[in-house]
Amino acid sequence: MQTIKLNKIFKGDSVLWIITLLLLIMSIPAVYSASAMISYKTGDIHFLVRQISAVFFALIAVLIFSRINYKIYLKLIKIFFPIIIVLLILTLFSGVSHNNAKRWIEIPIIGFELQTSEIAKIALIMLVASLLASKRNDEEKHSKNVKAATIAFVLTIGLIFPADLSSALMIAAIIITIMFIASVKIKTIYKILLIAIGAFILYVFFAELLHLPGRLSTWTHRFEMFFGNQESLSSNETYQLDIAKMAIVNGGLFGNMPGGGNVRYLLPQSHSDFIFAFIIEEYGLWLATIIMLLYGALFYRGVRIAKRTNSLFAAYLALGLTLAIVLQAFINIGVSVGALPVTGQTLPLISMGRTSLLVTSFSLGVIINISKSTEKTVNEE
Repeated sequence: MQTIKLNKIFKGDSVLWIITLLLLIMSIPAVYSASAMISYKTGDIHFLVRQISAVFFALIAVLIFSRINYKIYLKLIKIFFPIIIVLLILTLFSGVSHNNAKRWIEIPIIGFELQTSEIAKIALIMLVASLLASKRNDEEKHSKNVKAATIAFVLTIGLIFPADLSSALMIAAIIITIMFIASVKIKTIYKILLIAIGAFILYVFFAELLHLPGRLSTWTHRFEMFFGNQESLSSNETYQLDIAKMAIVNGGLFGNMPGGGNVRYLLPQSHSDFIFAFIIEEYGLWLATIIMLLYGALFYRGVRIAKRTNSLFAAYLALGLTLAIVLQAFINIGVSVGALPVTGQTLPLISMGRTSLLVTSFSLGVIINISKSTEKTVNEE
């Protein structure tokens, strides 16, 4: 019987496949150990089974999307983007709320909760990439495409930021970067930023007066906590950050070994938002450093793939999706070590979060598919 070679199954950038596999494998013991207290109270191994299942389906998702030609998204995105906008509107006014954040919408019958901002992030990156890559030689049509990209950008950000400011700011940074790389005039980028900032100021001014949906009080409180005088804050207000910092100090270089951490008893989000601090406590700074290096390597490979492809759409798409993964990772890490205000962003491929895991798997699959075309180009050379 002829053996099937792994490189025939896992086609594309082999380094990206290795990074994906390593991060997913790390997530299993990390999520299980971090959620052990909750599992003990409920008397089951729900989180372990759930995470193993999530890792399995994530790998399948990466494999499937890595085999779908990225060019198909050029046609599909113009159909799906209006649907995404409708979902964002539904989420804003009638979405499911967790921890006072209305970011999810429940799919009828199956009861699956979808974080629409995660889906919108990918859809916007695709739409902007397709618009900026089209009609580059026709100045008039290209100018219209830039305006269309700007309208889509402002509309999407406007629907996301009331309930999820951190995601809105992250998406804004990604789209502005793509526009800068795509040689959109600096003057135009400034105008876009002024429009976005102006809309934000108007929202803040009228939010309480008109009872607009959003989390204005939460933003204000978190910024006051981060930039304010720490001595004037109560222990309840700085509780999460204090526990995360304590975990990092207790973990040191080599950690307290699996099961030896205390964060899981003290932090309700130790398996998602603060899982990086938990990893340091149990496994040490050495593993945390490896994780950061893996995200750094992922960024390098993604940018390398974007530079090598002959398609502008593929280049902008690979760059945008790579930034989406890596920027989210380092925001989560920054929050865990106290370098950034609390945001609620998960650690891609490691934290427990179904929508985030699905979106990240999709993104990696697309990037790997684009890498196949770069391999052909290099081989032809």
